[in-house]
Amino acid sequence: MNLIFKRHVFLMLIVASNTSFAADKITSKETQSKASDSAVIQTEQKHLMWGLSIAEYARYEELMKGIRGSISPETISPIEVLGIHAQNEAERQKYARLWADMMEKDTERVLAFQRAYDQAWKDKGNRPLIEISQLKSQSPSITPTAATHSSGLPVTKMIVATKLDGCAACDKKIQQLLTSMLVDKTLHLDVYFSDSSDKPNSVIRQWAISNRVDAEMLKSRRLTLNHGQSLMNQYQLDEKQLPATFKVDNNGGVKRVE
Repeated sequence: MNLIFKRHVFLMLIVASNTSFAADKITSKETQSKASDSAVIQTEQKHLMWGLSIAEYARYEELMKGIRGSISPETISPIEVLGIHAQNEAERQKYARLWADMMEKDTERVLAFQRAYDQAWKDKGNRPLIEISQLKSQSPSITPTAATHSSGLPVTKMIVATKLDGCAACDKKIQQLLTSMLVDKTLHLDVYFSDSSDKPNSVIRQWAISNRVDAEMLKSRRLTLNHGQSLMNQYQLDEKQLPATFKVDNNGGVKRVE
């Protein structure tokens, strides 16, 4: 009798164990299914966010598994990837227009926020945006840029030679760079004015106000405003060549990019 009871208990344990195992398998399959569904939903949301079809986004993901993913920055967009790897001219033009539209809208958002920031600064008492004592007249002091931003990303250092007045291309370039600095917090910029040496420092202050320069950029030295005649001499530039933009590499080397 005791033996029969033990066998009965053993069989019950086996049944319970199998039931538990089956339940675990069902739960595991349900979890995997939910994870798969979530991944599909996320992919759909991503392709919609970029204005792409599911097939286009899938091609972008496939391209990123190859050389494009190994040599491109993490911030490269799916539209840029597809445009770079366009299969024909019509496709290239399509992605170029799509990217231009997105950048235009994003610039509008950035500038709208900048205007709100300008008003907030005025509400704080409209203190001077720059201190005249910070203006420099010497050539740029180039130091290696291996420093990193608080985000952990490497700092990008740029130099631009421009004019205070009479250069529409200069004004456009400055606005592009200032907008980029609002979006990319790792970008540092030194601005040198070719025509400021014989003018009062207040003219540069007025230039900063007119161009809606962010006071925090100046305070943190992400942006510097400088008299630039010595830089013009150093790089043998004349005003017909302006604006002139340079990039400083990690070893302190300077290379003109435009």
